[in-house]
Amino acid sequence: MSLKDHIQESLKLAPAPSPWPRMILCALSVTLPLIAGYIRHDQASAIYGALFAFTMILNDHFGPLKNRVLHLLSVFFFLACAFAFGLMISGSLPLVMITLFVMAFILGKSKGLGLELERLLLTSTFQLLTASQTPGLREHFLKPVIYASVSLLNYIVCLVLVFLIMKHTSNFQKSKRLELLEAIKKKDTVRYAFTLATISCLGLFLAHIFKLERGHWMVGTILIVMMPNKTLSFQRSFQRIIGTLLGGLIASVIIHFTDGPIWTITFCAIAAFLAPLGLIKNYWLGNTFIAAFILLFLDFGHPGPVDSDFQYAMVRLVDIALGCLVGALGTLIAFPDSFNKIFKK
Repeated sequence: MSLKDHIQESLKLAPAPSPWPRMILCALSVTLPLIAGYIRHDQASAIYGALFAFTMILNDHFGPLKNRVLHLLSVFFFLACAFAFGLMISGSLPLVMITLFVMAFILGKSKGLGLELERLLLTSTFQLLTASQTPGLREHFLKPVIYASVSLLNYIVCLVLVFLIMKHTSNFQKSKRLELLEAIKKKDTVRYAFTLATISCLGLFLAHIFKLERGHWMVGTILIVMMPNKTLSFQRSFQRIIGTLLGGLIASVIIHFTDGPIWTITFCAIAAFLAPLGLIKNYWLGNTFIAAFILLFLDFGHPGPVDSDFQYAMVRLVDIALGCLVGALGTLIAFPDSFNKIFKK
């Protein structure tokens, strides 16, 4: 395939039906914590509750109601443990890097086997990075924990209502335990998993060296874009940069032409509603809406003057681009035959 064909393939939208139950549930569960934070004048903690709700969406397999609730409760337990451990080791870069290496290695072994374990490990690693890399969070950890707990309760209530009103087909995946056993037995993924873990730690080290404002975004990008297939890895990197660029532009325009948290919450709700649709159409489109509401979250949680309307967008774009660049290097190392093809061309 030519470069033009690869780009067209990366941007092509899949003819998938609109996941209305997931879209409505995502909009409700993400928006309600923001409204609660606005009423309580605690926007900074509210954005954590909204992000946690979106984490629940990513981990919700939309199977039978009982299985969904039990699964989400187990997900909450693992996320809480990762967050608590991240707080404990915050300030100690060696301990964070060792923990990150172990979690990224297991994530690498599980990629491609199913969504249950992979998404749980990915979101747990994000919680570890957020807790360990956010300055001053240890002294004020109680508010995010409370908002996360309330966000879980809110999500379960919303999913029950959506389930009862909009009956949808069950889509239960394999259990996490079976996926983990299968991942441990696979030997052909050791090189990829080891490379993913090493490159993730390298990304965290570079983030500290260059004192990136939100370096964990860079590490998270590496974990996302490095796939067990080199073509998919480069494709995912391209899609993530395009989505981040578009989402940053959309959020910056909204921030520039609107004033007040009511407008921010409204556009966050719209972006959260469209994010599940975008993700099943194409990753770049889903990432556009995700990047937009994350940047709107930052504006909502930190009201006041900024250097420019594009400040948050530039910070995220730089971190994401660096993550894609380091992830591309890791892909070349994990699949050394890529070097031969590059030099031949």
